[in-house]
Amino acid sequence: MSLPTGLTDFEGRWALTRLIRDERAGQVVQADGEAELRPGSGGLIYDETVTLRIPGQPEMTGTRRYFWRAAEGGIAIYFDDDRYFHALTLGRPHEKDHHDCPPDSYDAEYDFTGWPRWSVRWTVSGPRKSYEMETEFTRR
Repeated sequence: MSLPTGLTDFEGRWALTRLIRDERAGQVVQADGEAELRPGSGGLIYDETVTLRIPGQPEMTGTRRYFWRAAEGGIAIYFDDDRYFHALTLGRPHEKDHHDCPPDSYDAEYDFTGWPRWSVRWTVSGPRKSYEMETEFTRR
């Protein structure tokens, strides 16, 4: 089984599909688009552009930026304002991490068993949020 072992394994363009199951809103949101990871900011800059399809609303474009940096045994991921987000240990088929954003809680599960196709599932819970977001990445 092939697995990513370093930051540069993620460099490049990735097609992505996303499904958000929002329990509070009682709806499923779909998205597709592209993520590009390119050198910069002490590692890789992750830029994402997606088309969101929210039931009952016109399609809209969403963007996100993160900074991915090499860390002991893997990758440390930061928000675009340089606040720490979470870490990703490499060399394993599955990896989990947690991010607290009081009063909400974010749990990530990465799956690299089909590398270079990979996915991440976020389970978000708290007094204001209750959703699961699954994103699949395929190298372009």
